Amino acid sequence: MATPLRTCVRCQIDNLQATGKRRLSQSIANVRRQYVRVPSQLVSRRVYSDSTTNSRELSAGPKITLDQITEQLGVAKPRIITQTQPRYAGEITGSEHETEPELTDEEFRRLHPGLGSLTPWSFPLDDSCKTIDTLNDTNIGEKVKVRGWLYQSKPGNTAIVFATILQGGKFIQVIFDKNAGFEAPHKVLTIRAHTPVEIEGTLQYKPRKGSKFTTNAGEPSVPEDVENFHRTLEIVASRYEIIGNPPTEPIIAGTAHTGDKRYISMRTSTDLLKALHLRNKVSQICRKHLDEEGFLEVETPLLFKSTPEGAREFLVPTRTPGQMYALPQSPQQYKQILMAGGILKYFQLAKCFRDEDLRADRQPEFTQLDLEMGFVDGTTVQKTVERLLKRIWYEVLGVKLPAFRVMSYNFAITNYGTDKPDTRYQMTIRPFERIIEQNSPLSRTPVYGDWKYEIITHPCNISNSRLGLIASQIASPTDGDLAALRGPNPDCIMFKNGEELDYPAIRKQLLRIAPHLKAEPLDLERIIGAMASKNLLPANNIIMIGRRKKEFNPGGSTSLGELRKQLCQKLIKLGFMEKLVGWKFLWVTHFPLFTPINPLENEPGQSGTAGYKSTHHPFTAPTVSTRENLMNLPWKTLGHHYDVVLNGVELGGGSTRIHEAELQRTILEDILKVPAEKMKTFQHLLDMLETGCPPHAGLALGFDRLVAILAGRDSIREVIAFPKNNRGQDLVVDSPGLVTKKQLDEYGIMLKDNVLEGQEGPVLLAEDEAATMELAKDSEANIVEEVEVAASRISAVPGIGESVLADTAEKTVVPGKLDMLLGEKNEVEEEVKVLVEEAVVKTEETIIVEDSVSTSEPVVEISGEAAQEVVQQSLVTPKPELEEAKVSETEEVKVEGLEESKAEKVEDREVEGSIEVKEERSIEKKVEETEEVEVVKEAKPEEVKPEEANPEEAKPEEAKAVEGDKKPE
Repeated sequence: MATPLRTCVRCQIDNLQATGKRRLSQSIANVRRQYVRVPSQLVSRRVYSDSTTNSRELSAGPKITLDQITEQLGVAKPRIITQTQPRYAGEITGSEHETEPELTDEEFRRLHPGLGSLTPWSFPLDDSCKTIDTLNDTNIGEKVKVRGWLYQSKPGNTAIVFATILQGGKFIQVIFDKNAGFEAPHKVLTIRAHTPVEIEGTLQYKPRKGSKFTTNAGEPSVPEDVENFHRTLEIVASRYEIIGNPPTEPIIAGTAHTGDKRYISMRTSTDLLKALHLRNKVSQICRKHLDEEGFLEVETPLLFKSTPEGAREFLVPTRTPGQMYALPQSPQQYKQILMAGGILKYFQLAKCFRDEDLRADRQPEFTQLDLEMGFVDGTTVQKTVERLLKRIWYEVLGVKLPAFRVMSYNFAITNYGTDKPDTRYQMTIRPFERIIEQNSPLSRTPVYGDWKYEIITHPCNISNSRLGLIASQIASPTDGDLAALRGPNPDCIMFKNGEELDYPAIRKQLLRIAPHLKAEPLDLERIIGAMASKNLLPANNIIMIGRRKKEFNPGGSTSLGELRKQLCQKLIKLGFMEKLVGWKFLWVTHFPLFTPINPLENEPGQSGTAGYKSTHHPFTAPTVSTRENLMNLPWKTLGHHYDVVLNGVELGGGSTRIHEAELQRTILEDILKVPAEKMKTFQHLLDMLETGCPPHAGLALGFDRLVAILAGRDSIREVIAFPKNNRGQDLVVDSPGLVTKKQLDEYGIMLKDNVLEGQEGPVLLAEDEAATMELAKDSEANIVEEVEVAASRISAVPGIGESVLADTAEKTVVPGKLDMLLGEKNEVEEEVKVLVEEAVVKTEETIIVEDSVSTSEPVVEISGEAAQEVVQQSLVTPKPELEEAKVSETEEVKVEGLEESKAEKVEDREVEGSIEVKEERSIEKKVEETEEVEVVKEAKPEEVKPEEANPEEAKPEEAKAVEGDKKPE
């Protein structure tokens, strides 16, 4: 028989839900499995906000369970399928898995023989061990088993030894008592600290004098501090077992460990473990909340390509010549592509990479809570993120946050001097350039009229000397590093105004920041009087005055805004201001769309030639009211940016995106003037926008910074398991590290000067040394053989063969450096080639080089190129003097190749038919020869022809590389 319409159990449940006070968005599967829930948006507004309660939400009525629904309908309760927990590691459980008796250890070993080699203390089926944080008052008097590190041990008396077991950052005391049946308790003292052990014994309360805690099993109940409940317990041990290797070096309790021993700090530091647990809790809240609001978590690739988004990138080489990946600065382009793909609610805890200057709140790699929404504007995204932050603060800290304040970028810069103001203290900025311009005609000229003058007053009972010390610390490059306070003509001044108005002192200070007023002393007096009448110079106040250009976008902060921030920190530290408390959230909106680029800072920007870059990124949509300024006055265009700021710290930022392909192309090409080759990197994004991309907006929260604020830490390194230091190094694993030249060659990378940084040659790994030594030996043998063959070919030439053999014998081959050997081999081949050519020429005509003065001079050594040039000149235009010299006397000529050793440098110069040799001051020290060669310098510079000078010999001595220092290729 057919089922009547709307009478089945599923339809009746739907009808019952529809007639209720609220409308449910959950599916029937959720209704069957759990309590009926209200939408998460209503939960967030009701529970996590202290704003006015909506009466419509209070009328929701009590929760309805599945049992109540089935009882009202008079039908059988549906079968609920639950997934059983895995009994051992690696077991796969299905939704229809039936309950089976657990296997014994012997049965498990028989079914899984591969796991039979495991020691009993690490057997996966043994779940009788307790963790310290799970011990409670119900375990008092029971036998418990605990595993951890033996943190420390000390003797109590001849029969008792006290020890401390460390596990998960928590400690529990263990007593080895001979009177309680434990034999030889002092053997525990021989165990080195931080040895993994297993302790078994009876759990009891610590007996304390004057405390309600006793050793009786029924007393007392759980104390108020549940988190530290383990400190009230102790274990009377009946046995112990060492289940791991002791540390090779002693680890002293309470020692502060450096970055390379991060795991020891992680093991012993309660604060670090709490921070990591907090990080896990916040991530789970984010995932849960966004999942309830319908977001889909999507993982985007980490191997991206280089695109000029604004920050420097890390490149990843490939074995394809000329092609590299780039690690993503953020998943910005991928999440916009997801919007075009129909994933209209996306989020991800994404890893991002930026090669930036490192600070306490910045790392080369960091984590973002990234999200994007389609068919919405920025306002919807702001409300979503605000609900999420309210929930995090409520569940983690128990704080109900009010609605977030909203202010524009221009308001924040004008009143606080920064785009991320801390509104917990006042010190607001007041402009007074109108007072100067009204009382000074010179200040209205174009030269001085471009300056904007601002002032901050703060009541404080501080002396001038102490304030001067604070100012010097703020201006110090090693402390505050505010350069605006330094120099004779600074951009900021700070002084203390006393009980009465001191005109001379104020006049002196104003002339420092506005020196042009020196020419108008009467106007200066009127300016001071006008400032006093406007209450800009109150008594017993710190006066801060700053000047800045009236530019369209001063950037993230002004000099006066930075001075305001640093002065507040100093006054709090010295006790002149109360410590800032509370949580002040706000939204900063409507940033300028473009920011000027400072050429001195070498900012990457978008690689355009317009002189400015996108303030956030080039995909931000301009506001409708200022969109008409894009082509004519782009610096006056505002963008749909929004940053969420907490207590002067930027938690994250986002924007409404450009979803029109033509507008995106116009901003990149016509406004930012991105080069054509860079425009190709954005072609995939333009193609995506042309397919009908919906309007979309998004935001990214700095997850590391968010957790650091919740944990009360000043640096994000304290909430990251393995952080980088100020140099971007991970000291635990010693990264980044050097690579071999073989690895670089595989990716087609050549370092500058062909030398790895800080090394004389490429660093060879252990696996490369054996092969390199063999190649070096073969190369050495080949070089020696080729030199011998070449020497035998030219030995017939008088004076040449002996010189080459002598020079070759002096060379020392360094084994193990393959590149140096190959370079030396190339040099020898070139040398032999030159010598052979000279030998061919000398077979036709023997050349005798003689000094013009007939004195018994020592043999002069000249380079091979010089000798070859002499040969050519003599063949073309033989001199009568040379013909006579052939008959009279023959001297031995030693030819020396262009080696990179400490060789003598000789310059050949021919003067009116005679060849005179000028040798520079360089002497080669030889092992077997101790004589020094002296050369008579008789050259006449005024008679030397330019075309006869040897260009190779004219080079300075520093230009020639020394053999042995030659850098490998």
